[in-house]
This record gives sequence, structure tokens and C-alpha cells, in this order.
Amino acid sequence: MAIEANRTDRFRAILVLAATLGTMAFNWLAAVGRVANTTPGEISAKYPTLVTPAGFAFSIWSLIYLGLLVFSIYQVLPANIARYRGIRSPYILSCALNCGWVYFWHFEQIAVCMMLIAALCITLFFINLKVAEIDSDGGYWPVQAPFSLYFGWITAAAIVNFAVMLAFLGYRTSANTETLIAVSLVLLAAILGLAVRAIWSNYLFPLPIAWALTGIAVKQSGQTLIVTAAAIGVIACLIATLSVVLRLPSSRFQA
Repeated sequence: MAIEANRTDRFRAILVLAATLGTMAFNWLAAVGRVANTTPGEISAKYPTLVTPAGFAFSIWSLIYLGLLVFSIYQVLPANIARYRGIRSPYILSCALNCGWVYFWHFEQIAVCMMLIAALCITLFFINLKVAEIDSDGGYWPVQAPFSLYFGWITAAAIVNFAVMLAFLGYRTSANTETLIAVSLVLLAAILGLAVRAIWSNYLFPLPIAWALTGIAVKQSGQTLIVTAAAIGVIACLIATLSVVLRLPSSRFQA
């Protein structure tokens, strides 16, 4: 029996679209220096780490926001109003956490940002589980794909945020120890990519992690151990994603 949409469903569907547009607008304002007269890149440059990706890696946001916009339009269609009622509230929360992170980042509240991005990770994890349950029989590209990419990138970003927080707090250690910490964080990102792929059959999740690791390798091209670890992580994540094409482990996600 089909679930019928009610007035609350319609209102929240419109609110989702508004939240997406608002988040995109706020991030654009931040990117052009209209929030605290600085940009995310300028703040990042104040706290360099060995796992901060090269600037080009952040271009993935364009793809993520395009995907979220597609989802927002898709879920507001009459046929989908009732279908996605279970993820609208957490999605709106994710938009608030996203904007909150940007705001506090620009005011260099790095520890607060760490808490916000951790909360965003948890929220996206829940959304991905819920979407996989709702769309087990369809709706992959306009819904599951954007959230998989978003979740993967935020997971990698949270690891980088942790390293930035250490720099912000003035944590100092030897060069060798710093390198080992960076290698450990790189491998952690790769392991998380493989784990989510293996446990929840989310074969797009490793892709943004591979992209982030590529950015790290390029930025840290003089650090042999970090580049090697990143290369291993990239290869592993790509194999994990391509395994669905090569018909290796079966996937519950259906494109």
C-alpha cells in the first residue's frame, strides 16, 4: 500500500530544497570572503598539516552540491513527497551543521568545528542507512549517489579537521612522529573507505576518500612515506569501488 503524502510532508520537502539552496549560498559567500572577511583556504593555511589536501581536491564540493540539488528537486516531486519523509529532518540538520562548521571555521573555532563535523558525519551515516533502506528498489543516482559522495568526503574532511585541531592547539612533536601520525591518518581514511564498502555495500563511498588522498599525495609530494601510504589507499579505494563493476563482492545498492 502506497504511503500518502500529507501537508507536513509537502512543507518539509520544500524546506529541504530551501535548506540546500541556503547552504550553497552560504558556502559561496564564505568562498568569496564574505564571512568574517576571510576564506576557508586562508584559515586552513594558518594551520598547515601533513594531511591537508592540495587546493584542487576541494573542487569536489561542486559535484556534491550538484548532487544534493538534484536530490532536493527529486524529493519534492509529487511521486516522492511521502517516500523520503524519513530523511528530511536529518538532512535539514546536516545543512545546519554544514553552515555551522563554515561559520565557526572562519572565526577559527577549530575545536567547535571538530565537534560539528563529527556530528555531520554521524548524521550522514544515518541518512545513508535510511536512504539505502528506502531505495533498495530504485532511486540510486538522484538520492543514494549524492549522499554516498557527501558522506565519503566529510569522513575524509573530519580526519583532516582532527589534524588541524592538533596544530591549532599547539601540539608539537618530532618530524618523524608527525610523519607517522600523518601516515596513520591516511591509512585510517582508506580503512574507513574499505569498511563502509564491505559492510554496507556502499561502493561510491571510497571514491571521495581516494580523491582526498590524491590531494594529500600531491600536496605532500616531498614526503615519501605519506605519498606511499596515500597511493596504497587510493588504489585500495578504487578497487573497492570498481569491484561492483567487475562483479566481485555483490552489492545491495542497485544502480
